[in-house]
Amino acid sequence: MPTLVFYTILFHLGNSSNLTEKGRWTVIWLVFITTCLVPVLTVVMFRLTKVIKDLHMQDRRDRYLPFVFISLFYIVVSFLIRGQEWMTPVMNISFLGITTVVVLTNGITFRWKISAHAAGVAGWLGFVIAFKHSFQATNTLFWPLIAAVALTGLVAWSRLRLNAHRPAEILAGSILGFAISYGSIAIFL
Repeated sequence: MPTLVFYTILFHLGNSSNLTEKGRWTVIWLVFITTCLVPVLTVVMFRLTKVIKDLHMQDRRDRYLPFVFISLFYIVVSFLIRGQEWMTPVMNISFLGITTVVVLTNGITFRWKISAHAAGVAGWLGFVIAFKHSFQATNTLFWPLIAAVALTGLVAWSRLRLNAHRPAEILAGSILGFAISYGSIAIFL
């Protein structure tokens, strides 16, 4: 989801960056590697070393160690990219919002199995709606908005269909992701 958020910022918000197109794609790849590839490889490593029983992490206890590592990684990445020349205020606020969603979702997991998938996808929806309001004159967010709404519904439905979560867990994840993401832009930008 962070990759989709940064794609939305860099390619659908006018004047959101002074990067060339090649520079924008470099940022997209950097975000993808640090927020998707590294966490996925971390979970796979935990599975291969039998720290977790399976990749689905049905048992809430299997989520503890991977989620702690992922939370710490997001915090470190937030710190490292904060002062980068290419980071604009909207990118910085967005990444801090994303990190907040990750850390809160992972923290809640210690007590209750909230849906991290729902939090992530609803977070993207929250960002898109907040960007639509904040950048009214310079956005091309119609298709990202349609995609975010559709993906939010599809992810929520699939988590229910797979029996991965109960409705309350999906609703809580969705509300958390949406509220933090929308609020970070609406309040701090």
